[in-house]
Order: sequence, then C-alpha cells, then structure tokens
Amino acid sequence: MRSLIGILLVLHGSKVPQWKEMAIGYAKMLSRDFELVEYGFLEFDQPDLRTALENLVEKGAEEVVVVPLLFATGTHFLKDIPRLLGIEGNEADIHGKKVLIRIAPPLGLDSRIAEVLKERVEETIRIRT
Repeated sequence: MRSLIGILLVLHGSKVPQWKEMAIGYAKMLSRDFELVEYGFLEFDQPDLRTALENLVEKGAEEVVVVPLLFATGTHFLKDIPRLLGIEGNEADIHGKKVLIRIAPPLGLDSRIAEVLKERVEETIRIRT
C-alpha cells in the first residue's frame, strides 16, 4: 500500500500580506492534484515551516514532499529549510513519529517561468503606453 504523501509549500514570507495570499492561492491550485497540501514560511508569516509540517502529519501524511518556491539553491534551501523542519538524514521526528521528508529542487531556470516573465513585461509595456 502506498503512503499518504503531504505537500509542503515553502515561501520566504514577508510583512506584506500578499505573500500569504500567494501561499493560499498556490496551495489551492495544488490541492486539485494532491490530497494534503499545506504552506509554511521561512520568516515573518505564519504558519512557520515546522507547524505546517506538523499539520500535514496530523492530517495523515506519512511522508512529505517539500516544495520551495525559491528560484535558486542558497542558504534558505541548503540550511534553513532542513533546520526549521528538524530534518535529520531524510526524516523528521514529529511527536515521536518518523516521517520521510523529500525536498524538491528550487524552480531554477525554466522556459515556462521565462514565458510568464515575458507576459509580465508585455503587460507592463501595454499599461504604460
């Protein structure tokens, strides 16, 4: 039998409310394809990453795929995410339960993202002319 997989979206966080709105929006979009989706923030906003991970496990996740909404590998990706989630090896201990954690790569260079950037540039040019 296959484990129930939770999806944890990781956002930087900000004092600006749009960050949370974006997290909610992406979580709703991914919920169309995955049963358990939560989001958490590296700083400023709530829930923090550990709380979001605990929420997934409380809802039945037996393993978690962490999806950083970051463009590149950096300190947040390499150090902060594993530290804040309490990952040792490839697991985190959540209230005495060992949960497999897999971290997806950052968004990186991707022609699909470049296409969205192109659209934003074109929209901005139209608005200003």
